[in-house]
Amino acid sequence: MVSYFLGLMAFWTLLFYALVWTERRWAGSFPDSSKSHENNRYWSARNLIGIVHAVLIAAITVPAFLALASAPDSVRFASTQHLAVCKMSDDLLPEGGELAIFTGEAVAFAGLAFTAFTSADIVISVAHGLATPDYVAHHVAFITAGLIIRSHCMLPYNAAILLAMEASTPFLNFMLFFRHRGSAYKSTVSVAGEAFVLLFVVFRLGINTYGAILLLLNRSTAMPPTVPQWQVWFLLLAVAAGAGVQFFWFPAIARTFGQGLLELFGGSSNKLRDDDSTGTGSSSASMGRASSSSSEEEDGRAAEDEESGLVKNRS
Repeated sequence: MVSYFLGLMAFWTLLFYALVWTERRWAGSFPDSSKSHENNRYWSARNLIGIVHAVLIAAITVPAFLALASAPDSVRFASTQHLAVCKMSDDLLPEGGELAIFTGEAVAFAGLAFTAFTSADIVISVAHGLATPDYVAHHVAFITAGLIIRSHCMLPYNAAILLAMEASTPFLNFMLFFRHRGSAYKSTVSVAGEAFVLLFVVFRLGINTYGAILLLLNRSTAMPPTVPQWQVWFLLLAVAAGAGVQFFWFPAIARTFGQGLLELFGGSSNKLRDDDSTGTGSSSASMGRASSSSSEEEDGRAAEDEESGLVKNRS
């Protein structure tokens, strides 16, 4: 497992720098952002590799979640000592079939790829000034939980649920890249933002909360007895906190994208705002914002809070 993990870390790191070195080729045709830091080639490469990573993880784990949804608990909470690829025991064949065994291995690969990516991302982001302390803390918590699950080859169903949250990330990263690059991208940024919100609600608020409740209800039998108790409790708390923080972030996300959703489904005539620092075009520019300096400072702080929540929701 260790060699696979290090190999995947090297892969993600090399891919990132390949994107950095070729940034003028794949991003050169786009207009510059009105925000200077978004014209940084490291920032641009970070957004693109985040999309590549999220598409890969979601493509594996969303079908895996669906495949395991109707499986018995012996399959959904299966574990194995074959740490290299997490090959499940043939004893599961009568209940889960070969599909369940293959799905467990696929989720294990996705989990290792995700954890390796997140580990490489900390190093890359810190090295190039792309990370904040809370961003690093967020990543460390995910890495710790990922390594615990993967080092015991357990919880394939819950792992699939956690990783399937990446389904919303490509749309977020697309929006983050194009939001300040001119009116030509206004409509596509708006659509990407609304897709992000819808997938956020489905996977991060809905399915992820279901997975957390399911794990808590089955906490006495979900993990093998060989798992140290501190790891058991860390995972239970991390999964519960992870579900809770999605609800903590959602009000800011709803404020950011709510107007766009109304326009998408209700045909609202309000124009999208272009100057919000979240760049989502989700609020009306004609809402009569107060012109006082104190009001502007409050708007700025609110926008920074929304920006922080959005960035931590990307991968």
